[in-house]
Amino acid sequence: LINVNHTVPDNYKPPGMVNLRKTLPSDLVYVKGSEIEGTKEAVAALQDMFAAAKADGVTGFQISAGYRSVAYQQQLFDEKVAEYLKDGRTQASAVSATKLTVAIPGASEHHSGLAFDITVQGTIFKGTPQQIWLHKHCWDYGFIIRYQADKEKITGILAEDWHIRYVGQPHAQIMRENNWCLEEYIQANP
Repeated sequence: LINVNHTVPDNYKPPGMVNLRKTLPSDLVYVKGSEIEGTKEAVAALQDMFAAAKADGVTGFQISAGYRSVAYQQQLFDEKVAEYLKDGRTQASAVSATKLTVAIPGASEHHSGLAFDITVQGTIFKGTPQQIWLHKHCWDYGFIIRYQADKEKITGILAEDWHIRYVGQPHAQIMRENNWCLEEYIQANP
């Protein structure tokens, strides 16, 4: 669990990282950045999941993000705060608004090497065949939709239809069956 209450050290990098563009077949998924990484186990599950989607006739997935260092997360956080400041918000208001959509450095799921942003190039992800397929089937491959609308008060993050987190089997199935987010699952299974 990585969140605002369970952070990682500034120099944290999980072991067993692999480069997605060098690992995942380009006929299954487009990896947006040449430096995107994930843990070996999670990337293997991604490959299985995208192969199943292709077998079901659903292609065109893009991976827009994977592992992020704490320093890179700080950069993303600062950029979003700056955007809000340009819109005339106060520093406190800009930081507060940013925390709803960008995890504070050290508290991002992306630090785990187990979280990925799945998108479709050139369009909004929500409502696409890819998003519908992902939300229906990701659980079968050990992934969860990490930030769901009905769990915003628990996670502290606004819903993100594109953000998946690898938790493995049978954890993903149990979470789906009980409609639990990761915080609820861990609380129920200490």
